[in-house]
Amino acid sequence: ETMRLEGVRADAVETLGTNGVDGETLVDLEESDLDGMKIEWIGRKQVQFVAERRREGRMNEELKGAEGWDIEQVEKWMTENGMQEEGEKMKKVGVDGVVLVRLEVKDLMDKLGVEALKRRKEIISKIDGLRQRKKEKNGKEEEEPKRSNANPPPQQQQQE
Repeated sequence: ETMRLEGVRADAVETLGTNGVDGETLVDLEESDLDGMKIEWIGRKQVQFVAERRREGRMNEELKGAEGWDIEQVEKWMTENGMQEEGEKMKKVGVDGVVLVRLEVKDLMDKLGVEALKRRKEIISKIDGLRQRKKEKNGKEEEEPKRSNANPPPQQQQQE
């Protein structure tokens, strides 16, 4: 029987199962354990996120803020913040909110082809703004996170 991991690409879940990883062993996975498995980079970040949530006993918590964004919301936020080209690349490879807030400078170059160091740093700076809002919200559950004009969250379009 295949393990179900909501929010993780099916090919990554299949590879985990092939390598004998189940729900119990998932919580003990280290990044080095994933090195020997042929899991594509987005799947790796998703697996790491789910393992982290399981370790912390937060599997049933609703994703908040940017982590809960789907691929289209990520692209929209990127476009609204002057990063349309990179947003299109992210959409093409399937970057969702969970992956977006875990992107590193090296991912932008190695995985998304953003070659200019200055541009990579600009993008990471904007993503850091999202990460900071998450920390503020986690630290002060009652208060709405401070929003900068530089990084407004995308509005979900109404379905008619």
